[in-house]
Amino acid sequence: MSLQIINTEQFKKEIFDFENETDFVFTKEKPVILNFFATWCGPCHAFTPILEDAAEKHEGKFDILKIDIDQDLMVPLLFGIKSVPTTVFLMPNQEPTLTMGRLSTEALDRALQELFGIQD
Repeated sequence: MSLQIINTEQFKKEIFDFENETDFVFTKEKPVILNFFATWCGPCHAFTPILEDAAEKHEGKFDILKIDIDQDLMVPLLFGIKSVPTTVFLMPNQEPTLTMGRLSTEALDRALQELFGIQD
């Protein structure tokens, strides 16, 4: 699985239609890592290979979606994103978990284990 860059319309279709729903509830069966980034952001570029490695290592266990905050303003506002990279972990029927900054491989592995129940 590779990383998929999505826009606001895709977010509304795949994750949450904030124009027609009032309370955010993530109902997909497969967890999602939602990564907010910017093309000018060095730490964002440094985090991408870590996400790609996790996607390859745990293929099919979760999806990774990325949103460029300079191209799509609505979704970052929905999550209150103030800096990049910011990563949101979405688990079925649970509140989103946000982390700010570039995660190390170890920190991402720990989050996958604690939040998604994915073991190495």
